[in-house]
Amino acid sequence: MEFLTALILLLVFGAIFGGKKGKRRPRKKASSTRAKTRTPATRMAAREPKPDPYTYLYDYWKEVSEGKVSVPGWYNEQVTEAQLQRLRDDGIRLPGRPITKGQASDLIGLGETVEPSQFELLKFFKVTGLPLKHYSIASIEINRLMSDPEKASAWINRPASPLQKEYYRYFNLTVPKGLTATEAEETIATRDLSDEEEDAWYSYSSAIEELQDKDFREDYEMKKPSITVIRQAVEHHVNRGANISELSPDDLVETILAIKPDLRKT
Repeated sequence: MEFLTALILLLVFGAIFGGKKGKRRPRKKASSTRAKTRTPATRMAAREPKPDPYTYLYDYWKEVSEGKVSVPGWYNEQVTEAQLQRLRDDGIRLPGRPITKGQASDLIGLGETVEPSQFELLKFFKVTGLPLKHYSIASIEINRLMSDPEKASAWINRPASPLQKEYYRYFNLTVPKGLTATEAEETIATRDLSDEEEDAWYSYSSAIEELQDKDFREDYEMKKPSITVIRQAVEHHVNRGANISELSPDDLVETILAIKPDLRKT
């Protein structure tokens, strides 16, 4: 009897626990709309606006249409066929509506590089981004800056540049104390130079600008040389019979590095 009872209990427990063998706890169904985790860099990139020259121009055109910005009379004239053809040739994106002559000019200017004089002014006011990359946006930004009397005065009265002061030294002129860039420009513009003097100064000043240019120096793995060092290198060649008008920046690199070896990047 006891054996029979034990056998029955064994069968019951076997049925209970044996039936659960191999079964798993049901899993929650994964949501198909689970949010993706972003890295800090991705989140930051999503927050920061992307530089877009077209958006910049569209915002500017809105200001023009609202009368917030003054433009010349021709700006609102009808766009010319020549402008439209230029835009097509340049692959410039057009808005889905008619544009004016001035707006077409702005769009064409997106494909043109900033002039050195524009770049100098923008860098003086520590402007960065799109105005340094597109001619038309540079022009718009400069007009904004110069419409502010304080900024216009600051630009006119800015100190003379090192290259302007070098012009005075090159032609044995005394550099006045407190010389401004505007005063230097007037002096340089009114001086009567011979063709030979003009050619020599052009070659020398161009060499200075090239040797101090970052892209040029990267080719030679050279740090930025001072005008004093460049002058010494030029004098080294001239004293050995070289014509300054025929010297190229490339001719001066090794001489500069010989004069000041620590300018060589290691």
